[in-house]
Amino acid sequence: MKENFFGDEIEKIVFISDEQLKNRTLSKIYGKFFEDTNIYNVFPIELQDKGDFLCDILPQGSTPNNDDFCAIYTDNSIEFYSKGKKLKIEEYSLYQNIFSRNRGILETDIMSKKRAVILGCGSVGSLVAMELARSGVGNFLLVDPDVMEYHNICRHQCGIEDVGDLKINALTRKLKNINPSVHIEKYEGVVENLPKSILDEFCKPEETIFVGCADNREADVYANRISIYYSAYFISLGFWERACAGEIFYYLPNKGMPCYECALGRGANVSSRVQANHHVYSNKEDIETVKFEPGISVDINFITTIGIKLIIDILNSNNKDYIPRLLNHLKQYTIVCNTNNPEIGGEMLEIFSYPLQITTSLVVGFNKKECKEKCTCKYELEDK
Repeated sequence: MKENFFGDEIEKIVFISDEQLKNRTLSKIYGKFFEDTNIYNVFPIELQDKGDFLCDILPQGSTPNNDDFCAIYTDNSIEFYSKGKKLKIEEYSLYQNIFSRNRGILETDIMSKKRAVILGCGSVGSLVAMELARSGVGNFLLVDPDVMEYHNICRHQCGIEDVGDLKINALTRKLKNINPSVHIEKYEGVVENLPKSILDEFCKPEETIFVGCADNREADVYANRISIYYSAYFISLGFWERACAGEIFYYLPNKGMPCYECALGRGANVSSRVQANHHVYSNKEDIETVKFEPGISVDINFITTIGIKLIIDILNSNNKDYIPRLLNHLKQYTIVCNTNNPEIGGEMLEIFSYPLQITTSLVVGFNKKECKEKCTCKYELEDK
């Protein structure tokens, strides 16, 4: 029995959704009991298989037994008892309660319709997906061929319990734990092999954004082309060595903007952006020669967070009641630095005057020759 300072028993409370209280098809209750608080958290229906078995639901008219915890159907609800004593219930509306703190900043009904194609579910993509889920985005397409391994843990949003599973599966569990009703599609592979049939069903104009998180310029070029086909938004998050700095590029359809390839090409001699290795090992004899990319978690997350803020602005760009945070201030191509020390990231860092600087004046344009010959955004060049 849990007691307070004065020796009084602390009341047990049941947290349960209104949807479950009204559901007449349930036979068992799953969730968690926390002894430190005397709270039973009954998991939402979508997450029943993730919880501990708490009790059966007895038929209406049953007498409470002397078990520590039991549930009984009533005319239109469920009552809970502990050792024969009726327990207090705190009922909640799952979706509204989860996003209640966003109210007035992000409109839940609008965000639930938004769609994010996460291309690469590593350290960058996992953070993007998690924060978009917390912002209320209701639909995800997760694309990644890789398995979660131990060397991923220090930078990834998933953990030891996910090692050995596909990153798309591990991330799905994390997103469901934020919003059990979120809709998730998964593809085990790279964007270049993503079937058109999956995209045809998932993508909706002005509701969808493609997010390039794979640290691969070729993939970004390809993904931006696909986004143009579906009249969808596009953003790319790329990193310089050791995440000393990062690049953010976004594309809005039908706004007269150059696409990724027209503006930046396929990556040759554009900047210090690196192509990430899939595997990094630290058990080499000469540890100083091992290249650790793209950097530690806190540096990756700072740059990624700027990109996430832009994504949220972009997804709300047609919402007249929304006040953008960054979209009106940052150019289509933005560089964010963690440090301006060239000993960490090389001579390129000398372009920054101070650490944590964000560029606001870089301008990209159309590579007209390339665009006219082959690029999918060439229709926007008519009078340029």
